[in-house]
Amino acid sequence: MSLLITAGATRNPIDAVRYISAGSSGRSGVAVARGLQARGVAVWLMGSTEARLRAGDLPGEEYGSTRDLMARMERWVRANPSGAVVHAAAVGDYEVLGTTSGKVPSGRERWELVLGPTPKIADHIRAWGCSGPYVTFKAAPPGTPEKDLETIARRQRERTGSDLVFANVLGRLGEGILLVAETTERYPQREAALQALVDWLAERM
Repeated sequence: MSLLITAGATRNPIDAVRYISAGSSGRSGVAVARGLQARGVAVWLMGSTEARLRAGDLPGEEYGSTRDLMARMERWVRANPSGAVVHAAAVGDYEVLGTTSGKVPSGRERWELVLGPTPKIADHIRAWGCSGPYVTFKAAPPGTPEKDLETIARRQRERTGSDLVFANVLGRLGEGILLVAETTERYPQREAALQALVDWLAERM
């Protein structure tokens, strides 16, 4: 069985040289990819520019905007319907309406942008035909209590049809991780949670 992992932040363009992005390095997705590759799993890593640099010789491809990532994921899933998907990318949920193909000149005193929502990629994976193990990631707002984090993760699991949600809270991404499936497992450190995720996937590949 093949495995698709997404990692890093999308870059939704403002003009030809500027973009809106998130502060995600793709480190977690790359770590999961390396852990599974070491166990003999055929991994394909779709990553941001930074994530692909971290990935080194891991096989895969680079993506740009949210819509670019969505198109690439759909092609992969339709070509590998029984494959596993780990959707760890930090997907930009807004894009600029009315982007320009050129560069907006510098020096403006004010530049107002109008944003609109992007498609929820995670909600489409099963509809594209994915029948294999499916993992989504969720970063809740800062200060979210653990009980609320679990509720948020369970709602995402139900909405997306994912088998497991890797859930954490912005501001403390390295600790207090929940792996939410039929039951919920709690991990004090991110490294232990990532290893548990690798183990969970390896058992199903």
